[in-house]
Amino acid sequence: MPSIDQHVPSAAHYDAQYLSHGRTYSIAAQLASIMDLAPRNVLEVGVGTGISAFSLRSIGVEVITLDVQPELAPDIIGDVRAIPRGDASFDVASCCQVLEHLPLTDLSAALRELRRVTRWRLVLSLPDITRYCDCALSLPLIGRRGVSFSLPVREPSDAWKAERLATMGHYWEIGMNGATAAGVTAALRGAGFDAVRSFRVRELSWHRFFIADIA
Repeated sequence: MPSIDQHVPSAAHYDAQYLSHGRTYSIAAQLASIMDLAPRNVLEVGVGTGISAFSLRSIGVEVITLDVQPELAPDIIGDVRAIPRGDASFDVASCCQVLEHLPLTDLSAALRELRRVTRWRLVLSLPDITRYCDCALSLPLIGRRGVSFSLPVREPSDAWKAERLATMGHYWEIGMNGATAAGVTAALRGAGFDAVRSFRVRELSWHRFFIADIA
């Protein structure tokens, strides 16, 4: 059994309060990005609330969950940095709000493993503390048109980051400790993904998605 970092969330982390902050919008974005390819099977890294796995299984998609935390009852107890499955085992891998619970220095190793076991696409989301600006209009016959962009923030204080780690288990987030969206995109490409696009969830802009495809 892999060792468990003290900052990895336990089952108690995923309570009603966890879902009350608009995370259902993020789950919807996760599911839409997965089902865009109509996969036969999906690896979900991080059990979380279990909503996404339940939803996919209810429409006939095979979902294998992986988590280092045994009390979350994953299908595989394992570490994302050493996934115990063969190459290209899954059409799609989903890893949402997970990798910030590892040191930033482990990001590349985790992405390489996710690339190794993935056949088509990785759906990745990470917390992003940079400022999000969004302006849009919905017009008859034209539909929704808008623009969105992110602005940097000042590096948080050491005390703020220490509290973030203690209360949320986050070693890093985009916008702190040297992590940037461009850096994550570069790491995905370095891991072997051919095309990467990114977006933030409008209703929960703290969640940034990276959709990394394999040609």
